[in-house]
Amino acid sequence: MKLPSLKQAVALHFAVSLVAFTVLVALMMRVWFPGDLFFIDGGWQGLKIIAPIDLVLGPALTLLFYRPHKKGIAFDISAILFVQVAALSYGVYVAHEQRPAAIVFAEHRFETLSYSEFKLASKEIEKQQRTPKPLSEFGQQMPIIVYANPYGADDYGQYLEELLNGLPELRERSDRYRPIETALADIEKYRVVNDKNGTTIEVPASGKSEKSLEEHLTFPLKARYQNGNITFSKDGMQLLGIERRED
Repeated sequence: MKLPSLKQAVALHFAVSLVAFTVLVALMMRVWFPGDLFFIDGGWQGLKIIAPIDLVLGPALTLLFYRPHKKGIAFDISAILFVQVAALSYGVYVAHEQRPAAIVFAEHRFETLSYSEFKLASKEIEKQQRTPKPLSEFGQQMPIIVYANPYGADDYGQYLEELLNGLPELRERSDRYRPIETALADIEKYRVVNDKNGTTIEVPASGKSEKSLEEHLTFPLKARYQNGNITFSKDGMQLLGIERRED
């Protein structure tokens, strides 16, 4: 069988890498980091690490080591593919572990929680002889959206004691999660509204808005790299969208 020339091999390797990269981008943007979570919670940052591995490393190795008439070319090709697949697999694994597994309302706002954070927190909860809840209990679509049942004013000392004893912070406490649709009465006062100048402001926790609940409810969202807003329908707290916020 006639082997391709060096230029053809590099071009072919780059084309295959580009196809794999396109599939990965679609997976990250549509499944692992949906909506603007891709930009504010680590998807874009992960992609910047994976792109050189996939689009540069493999073709570069082919350019350096591939010679169609070289003795042992089969071994060289196998080694090149092994290095690229291993490096790419590690990059994909890291992105998968860092994907937002949950968006948790805790301590007056929504925050993202990565899958790796969730797994680590679950182990810590088990060490304290408590039972973490599986994310599947709250739905199959990731990220799940939940409410972390807060401690009352009289129990705050207990919360601090639990933190000192090794229990995770409230947003990581799956043993205290409950469905977000059951928490509207508790979280409504923390939504954001537009003032007369169109600026997004947070409703003070001490009082009600002058307006009644609107059809859509928007809340502040703290992500790993940038703040955003998360919007729900008033009826049933169905997620409508997540967008970046310019602070």
